[in-house]
Amino acid sequence: MPLENSTNQAHYIEYLGIKALKSKHPGVRKIKRQQQGHSAHGNKVWRSSFVLMDYLTTYPPEEHSKVLDIGCGWGLTGLFLAKQYSAHVTGLDIDESVAPFFALQSEVNQCEMTFEARSFESLTSQELSTYQTIIGTDICFWDEMTTPLFIMLGLAIEAGVERIIIADPGRPPFWDLVDRCAEAYGAEVVTRRIYEPWKTEKYMLVIEK
Repeated sequence: MPLENSTNQAHYIEYLGIKALKSKHPGVRKIKRQQQGHSAHGNKVWRSSFVLMDYLTTYPPEEHSKVLDIGCGWGLTGLFLAKQYSAHVTGLDIDESVAPFFALQSEVNQCEMTFEARSFESLTSQELSTYQTIIGTDICFWDEMTTPLFIMLGLAIEAGVERIIIADPGRPPFWDLVDRCAEAYGAEVVTRRIYEPWKTEKYMLVIEK
């Protein structure tokens, strides 16, 4: 199906056919009021998600494939895959306070996804074997996350996951993960730039079978 251009509205940014909610959206404001005092890691939509969406227009998944979005936050990239490529998406985030934002964004985009409040370290080989693709955006922000991520990605590869894509602005823990995955799994790094809704450039760790 044709993908729409980027459009800025009062309460959301429309990009590639998906409405990415802004903080001023009434539903977002209501949830944030209800969660005052809570610490939410995924408290907004990150720009890396937009860049990954753009990358996936060039290298899309197969129709109806199963996708796991680790550290999904509000679930923007997963929504894009679910709506444009009929992917069956599960969003995973250790921060359960993002669940209502995830649900709201799914509702606004008239798209269904599954959300699980749990850590990626808890994933088993059997669970990972049910997915064809794993995606993640802005999840390498602490040094101590690199080793658990590397271990999980190795488990996913052994379980038969066909493609893994992790997008990041280029933080030091991300480059540490890149170095480990390049040596162990032949991973590559792709640089991708978009010009709307902002001009921004991000990096993607890509592992493919």
